[in-house]
Amino acid sequence: MVAVTIFGLFLLLMLLGVPVVVALAAGTLAGFWQIGLADNLRVLYTFPLNILEGVNSPTLTAVPFFILAGHLMTAIGLTERIFTLANSLVGHLRAGLAQVNVVCSLLFGGVTGSAIADVAGIGNLVISQMEKHGYPRAFSAALTCASSVIGPTMWPSVPLLIYAFGAQVSVERMFLAGIGPGIILVIVLMLYNRYIATRFDVPLTPRPKMKVLAREFSRSGWALLAPMIIIGSVTSGIATPVEAGVIACAYTLVLGFAYRTLSFQRLRGAIGETIILFGSILMIIGVSHAMGFVLTYDQVPQRIAAGVLGVTENKYVFLFLVILFFLALGMILENIPAMIILIPIMMPLVDHFGIDRVHFGLIMVYGLLIGIVTPPVGVALFIVTRIADISFERVCWAAVPFLLPLILVLFIITYAPEVVLFLPDVILGK
Repeated sequence: MVAVTIFGLFLLLMLLGVPVVVALAAGTLAGFWQIGLADNLRVLYTFPLNILEGVNSPTLTAVPFFILAGHLMTAIGLTERIFTLANSLVGHLRAGLAQVNVVCSLLFGGVTGSAIADVAGIGNLVISQMEKHGYPRAFSAALTCASSVIGPTMWPSVPLLIYAFGAQVSVERMFLAGIGPGIILVIVLMLYNRYIATRFDVPLTPRPKMKVLAREFSRSGWALLAPMIIIGSVTSGIATPVEAGVIACAYTLVLGFAYRTLSFQRLRGAIGETIILFGSILMIIGVSHAMGFVLTYDQVPQRIAAGVLGVTENKYVFLFLVILFFLALGMILENIPAMIILIPIMMPLVDHFGIDRVHFGLIMVYGLLIGIVTPPVGVALFIVTRIADISFERVCWAAVPFLLPLILVLFIITYAPEVVLFLPDVILGK
């Protein structure tokens, strides 16, 4: 079967440390050979032609601008401003700095739209402050990883944009759909912090005066308008997603000059990181489109659909199996490559069971994002070990309890679609 050849070789090469796009291309070429298209020169133009066709979409033009806006926000040094603002808002609550960690991820992740940028950007400051006030370093590092999932779930993020492109759904609906799950995730993590942090002897800080809050909002509030500008311009019809991305970049540049924190070196670094990341995303999208051609040629999606329907015709059982699959896959593959590969395979089943594609998109994006926090190969865990100077084993053990609230929210998102669809339906209509 072609699917076994493609994914078997792909996983084997991934285990050997081969880059994702190379492993996927090798598996796809093996699939071309198995269906007979590699027996002649047709593969020499069919394969690259499918790659070019996969990336030939105006929607994808928005992706580099969203990535660049996130990198620019990091480059202009918002970390300290956002931490101080979050501390003023929730630092006086029980488990104060643990709650500040969550709110920092909400604010910073909402600006950058990236979980990895969140961990790398605020991790060092938040972890050091939590440890200074009595929290164990392992707990602080694990919480930073867990809360990093908030940003790309809730705000205008690259994973939501990629899903909207692949599943052919409205970008506006995807952006609005993430707000409800994001709020639920923030509430659940803060309640969990309040419960678990009672075991630590940490001091409570006094509630700040309104004058202090106003001052901190004046220092950081303009930066926090960036996601609002994106969502507002897109949902109101003032701008397309591409134009909204350009507006976000321009707005961030203005902030950088206003704060006097944007240098030429930082700007060059942000552009370079954007080019590298977007280039890798384009390659994965192109090669996955070629893979989709092979799978469709061999009628693999139809066979998978028939196999799943042979197991169950119950939508809720199907969603449960999907949750388990996403949690397992997220442990071994990053969320964007996994989404690009899975979307064309999953959509026929989603449509068969009558599941809203926007609803399923949040299940997929959030379910795969949990993988970056899941031992033993969560990407965020590896990053935070370097930031916090802590052993990988300690972070893994500390991260396991945080999987409970994260997975609880995944079940809420899955079996309470109103949490996802309420805002899009109210604002944009059904």
